[in-house]
Amino acid sequence: MSRSSRSRSRSPHAEAFSVQVKLLSGQTLTTMQVHAADTVAEIRRRIEEVDSELRGSFPRSALMFGNRELLPSDVSGEVGLHEGALLTLIRLPPQKLCTASEDGTARIFELQTGKTLCVLGGHCGAVISVTFSEDGVRALTMTATRSIALYDTAIGVQLWRLQGPVQDACLAADGRRVLVMDSHSVVGLLDASTGQVMTNLTHHAYYVCTAVFSPGGKALLTASVEGFARLFDVESGRCLITFESKSRSPSGRSRGMTAAAFSPDASKVLVSIFDGSADLYDRSTGERICSCVGHSDVLRCASMSQDGAQILTASKDGTAKLFCAETGTCISTFKGHAKALCAANFSPDLTKVLTASQDYSAKLCLQDFPGHSAPVLGASMSADGRLVLTCSSDLDAKLFDSQTGECLRSFFEEHGYVTSAQWAPGGQQILLAFFSGRVALFDPKQDHFVQDFTGHVDCVHSMKLV
Repeated sequence: MSRSSRSRSRSPHAEAFSVQVKLLSGQTLTTMQVHAADTVAEIRRRIEEVDSELRGSFPRSALMFGNRELLPSDVSGEVGLHEGALLTLIRLPPQKLCTASEDGTARIFELQTGKTLCVLGGHCGAVISVTFSEDGVRALTMTATRSIALYDTAIGVQLWRLQGPVQDACLAADGRRVLVMDSHSVVGLLDASTGQVMTNLTHHAYYVCTAVFSPGGKALLTASVEGFARLFDVESGRCLITFESKSRSPSGRSRGMTAAAFSPDASKVLVSIFDGSADLYDRSTGERICSCVGHSDVLRCASMSQDGAQILTASKDGTAKLFCAETGTCISTFKGHAKALCAANFSPDLTKVLTASQDYSAKLCLQDFPGHSAPVLGASMSADGRLVLTCSSDLDAKLFDSQTGECLRSFFEEHGYVTSAQWAPGGQQILLAFFSGRVALFDPKQDHFVQDFTGHVDCVHSMKLV
């Protein structure tokens, strides 16, 4: 035995200690010996050997130490595991992927295995979108002919269908109400159980550009070109508060709004205005917190960082801007695109901004990601920030090295037209949908597809994680 090996064997970090693993119910699953240098990935592997059920009905789980979720890369000694430490294993239901297709069906798959769980059929045309209740039990589909239908996903049965045409529709998180907006901007609330109209909201006189439920489904936010956003109580249909644009036209009227959204914690309302500005309001009082100005054209999008500290805007003027959410002060302006922006996103660590443009490129700070032959509709980064995924109206998705801008892969060149691309949960693998009807999961580290979701026989229009 070498001197270094003997030294390691006498090290206190090499001494084993006992930890107990319990289920959320309080049942003891196992007691095991671990070392301070053991990674959580190794501990989880040993837990899974004991708990074979984990890989069956519950392929996902979270391992908790106190209030902290342990990551696979965590090291036992560094996170404070000690003799007698208690770990709690929380079993999580399988994640699901829903796809909407030209073949007239929507399909729900188990993400980990690719198994088809449910087929939502009975449509008279292509399915273009699906929204779900928070528990995933109810699903609302919309077709290309603007009809909608509600399903019980547990048994795959269509509960009712509305021929429309419907301009827009979505299902509340609690699954009790359906929001429907027609071509005349009449916003209605339907009983999700029966499809019957409960109330029509007629407080707006002109075109309604936004109508969305609050995260809990108890309130409804609308915004109109007349220059007002309004918050309604879903149960009564009563207008709770009105947010009025302070930006004025030459005639003195409030400038119209182009979009409205809730902040990540739902305590604020962010609205976009026709003059390229964005206003942030307190949801409970209706008071304006700040106004973000500086763009010379209409906003394509406006969003808040997850911590609520910053506001990011992207405009048709070809720039993106970052604002302080408390004062409205412009922190940074991101230039360099030759045409209007389509989107702007924060990097996972909130330190960078990724833009996508009609000039066929995406940018991360000064790094350019070219190569598309049509507007780039969206760009996003992997969880570790090393890769950039772009999706374009040229029906291609590309994968770039975020540091060098090198295009690592064009999915169209190898697999045909791409209709949708997004990062899978965890931000390390990519979900792709193709014009052919193929849906698959690609792993950049392994450099090949690791899972196929089969069943569609025509173009897949959209994907949604449930």
